Amino acid sequence: MAHPTPSPAGGPRADAAYGDGPSGDAAHGDGPYGRPLPESPVQEPGLRHALASEWTKIRSVPSTVWTLAVAVGAVVGIGGAAVAWSRGSTRPGDNILGLGLGGFLVGQIAVIVLGVLTVTSEYGSGMIRTTLVVCPRRTRVLTAKAAVLAGLVLVAGTASVGLFAALAVLVLGPGAGPQPAGRLLDAVAGGGLYLTVVALMSLAVGTLLRHGAGAIAAMIGFVLLPVVLGLFAGERLGPYLLRHSAVATSASLFGSGLDPDTGCWRLLATLAGLTAVLLAGAYAAAVRRDV
Repeated sequence: MAHPTPSPAGGPRADAAYGDGPSGDAAHGDGPYGRPLPESPVQEPGLRHALASEWTKIRSVPSTVWTLAVAVGAVVGIGGAAVAWSRGSTRPGDNILGLGLGGFLVGQIAVIVLGVLTVTSEYGSGMIRTTLVVCPRRTRVLTAKAAVLAGLVLVAGTASVGLFAALAVLVLGPGAGPQPAGRLLDAVAGGGLYLTVVALMSLAVGTLLRHGAGAIAAMIGFVLLPVVLGLFAGERLGPYLLRHSAVATSASLFGSGLDPDTGCWRLLATLAGLTAVLLAGAYAAAVRRDV
C-alpha cells in the first residue's frame, strides 16, 4: 500500500496525496487520486435557448399578456361594435371593412406598448444583467426578442383582423354586397403584417431609448403627429405628411386610403424599410453600450 510522501517536517505531503502540487496528478490534468477531471457541463446558450427563454418571459409576464389581449380585443371588439351599429344602414358597394379601422388604430397602440415593454421591462427591473450573464451575445438576445415578438404579433394580429372581417361579411355582407377578394387580402394579411412591423419598430425604439415611457411616447407621436402636422403644414407639405403617415397606411389596408393612387403595400414597404433602419441602429447600440 502506497503512503503519502512525507514532508520536510515529517507530515504527509498534501500536494502528492491530492494532486495539487507540480509532482501530483493535477500537473497532468487529472483530479484527486488520479481520477480525470470531468468536463464542464456549462455551454454557451445558442439561439434556440435564447428563443425558449424569451418565449417564457413574454408569456409569463402579466403586463405583456394583458397588453396583447387588449390589442386583440380592440380590433375585434370595437370593430364588431361598429358592425353592429351599422346593421341595416349599409348599401350595396359599401366598404364594410372600413368599419374596423377605429379598432385597428386603438389596437396598434397596445401593440406599441407590447413591443416597447418586451425590451424596456428588463432594463427597468435590472434583469437584463442576468440575461446577458447567461447569454453574453447581445445580438443573439435581441434577435430572440424580435423573433418571438414578431411571431406572436403576426399570429394574433392576423387572427384578430381575420375574425373581424369574417364578422363583418357575415353580418353586413347580404346588405352591402360581396367584398372584393383583394380588399379582404389587404385587410387580413396586410393588417397582420402592419402590426408586426409596428411591434418591431417599437422594439427598436425601446432598445435605443431604454426607457419605457419615453419609447411609448415617441412611437405614439410617430403614429399621430404626422396627421396633426399635416392638417396645418400648408398645401405642399401637408398632403405629403397625411398620405405617408401610419394612420394613412392603416386606412389604406382597410380600403379607406387618403390617396387611392398609393397602394397599401407600397406604404407598408416604406414603413418596413424605416423599421429595418431602426433595428440596425438598435443592434449597433446593443453591442456598443454598457448595461
